[in-house]
Amino acid sequence: MNSTINKLSFDLINKIAAGEVIQRPSSVIKELIENSVDAESTEIKLLIKDFGKTLIEVSDNGIGMNEKDIKLCFLKHTTSKISKSSDLFSLTTNGFRGEAISSISSVAKIKISSSTNNDGLRNVLFIENGEITKSAQEGGLKGTTISVSSLFYNVPARRKFLKSDSVELRHIISEFTKQSLCSPNLSFSFKHNNKDLFVLAKSKLMERIGRLFSKNIDQKLVPINEKTDIASISGYVFKPEFLKKTNPLQFFFVNGRYIRNGYLSHSILTAYEGLIKPELKPSFILFIKTPADQIDVNVHPNKIEIKFENESSLYSIIRSSVRHALGKFNITPNIDFSDDINISKPLNYDSKISPPTVDFNNDYNPFRTSGIKSSEEIIVENIESKNESLSYSMNMFSDDDLQNATPHSNFNFLNKFIITKTKSELLIVNIKRAYQRILYERILIEMNNKSNVSQTLLFPVKFNFSQTDFNILFKLKETLSHLGFIFEKFTKNQIEVSGIHPVFKHDELELFFNEMIENEILEFENHSSSVNDHLAKLICFSKSLKINHLMNEKEQILLMNQLFACKDSKFSPDKKKIYVSITEKEINNRFK
Repeated sequence: MNSTINKLSFDLINKIAAGEVIQRPSSVIKELIENSVDAESTEIKLLIKDFGKTLIEVSDNGIGMNEKDIKLCFLKHTTSKISKSSDLFSLTTNGFRGEAISSISSVAKIKISSSTNNDGLRNVLFIENGEITKSAQEGGLKGTTISVSSLFYNVPARRKFLKSDSVELRHIISEFTKQSLCSPNLSFSFKHNNKDLFVLAKSKLMERIGRLFSKNIDQKLVPINEKTDIASISGYVFKPEFLKKTNPLQFFFVNGRYIRNGYLSHSILTAYEGLIKPELKPSFILFIKTPADQIDVNVHPNKIEIKFENESSLYSIIRSSVRHALGKFNITPNIDFSDDINISKPLNYDSKISPPTVDFNNDYNPFRTSGIKSSEEIIVENIESKNESLSYSMNMFSDDDLQNATPHSNFNFLNKFIITKTKSELLIVNIKRAYQRILYERILIEMNNKSNVSQTLLFPVKFNFSQTDFNILFKLKETLSHLGFIFEKFTKNQIEVSGIHPVFKHDELELFFNEMIENEILEFENHSSSVNDHLAKLICFSKSLKINHLMNEKEQILLMNQLFACKDSKFSPDKKKIYVSITEKEINNRFK
């Protein structure tokens, strides 16, 4: 009798297991740096080539491994971190399962070089496809260096589904940021293709935060330091005025381990109640210390989720700590009662006051009609001044087109829909989606034609970004220039904008940049045909016509004319219906 159940080969088991732990280059970096931290290192160096696809190398000056340990470390479930089941309830290390090196060796080529002393010799091991291919010795001091090359060479499907180079680099920088934030008492360095991205000396937490994000970030932070019987909370939260709608900085560290926890993140959000608008998201860098026997870290392959014994109590503690910190540092609008609200500078009655002058037009003739604007022209001007975004999109039509537009019996319903008629049908048009389609096609044409429609700012606007976010925007510099952006400065994590596309206002730029970053615009392969296409979609969605604006008849006509002049008037850029039609027959059926 044939069996339908097969026992998997050792090689296949390893590859499947590796898929849970090693998902991309950043996963390798996470595991290797955590091992270096556990090895009591004081200096950790990260070197990558070709965005981690060709080489990932992590070196440290930790306790190292002897010849016997090197030959055991890559085997499945071998570790120095625990020895018995009770150790799971008192974990103080990042690794404990013995899966990291084994999983990496299943999907990449590995070289391990290590020594436990400073005698000048290191034991070296070469591993490929989970098996030792060569062992040797080389010169080197105490510590360990692990080089990972040809990642996913034997798993082509996994390598194929890696994202673009820029996106993978972003994930790598994000992982490096988490690890270096977690251990400010250690020095870190990060090189990509032999170019220094980060050089972080041993420092205090605030200095480490400034080196990773921006120099002036300390002005945005409020310190927290609370101790209770359940847990101690330390770190920083952002002042309310510096919170953003998108791309918040949110870091939780529990006993030196980075975690994600939506429940605890919500506790911080509630602490800001009454201080911020509902759409804003809190930013924080918080460290939680709690007894090891009150948490369970063995609930996720990547060890980024933790179960707390007293999670509801911890929720209240974090909320109270944040609330107390915001109150302690006077994070509320203040009125300075020392200032006299009356006019401080007295009027000068000694100065001579000249009588007002009256200007009049000697050529004025109330009966002359030439040169006087018609009521229709005045309406158009009022439209343009009242709604800048709408008027911009309407410039696609000439004045003659506007004047010759055939009036329709349009009806604005709930400021969301325009109801109009054709010869045999009623059309219900979604205003927001119609505007998105019009603006999308206009912006896309400009970018593809590199027309550089630009509006010069009176004063340049400066923005500071983290290294990760800056790298994304730097890749888009040329595309943004084609859109009309003029950059005075684009270096060292700082952007200075002196010209913008007319569809934007200067106070909308930071939100727009953050939206691009938040939406991982460089990952456009999954959403659009090109970066231009994805960027045009992002702009039209962020600049959608506000539904609280009551469109008059003239605006409705112009919007309808532009919509049906588009290449695709049926669907919005995100493939949603712009309008629906109702036939006479369908209406009659309603009255049966």
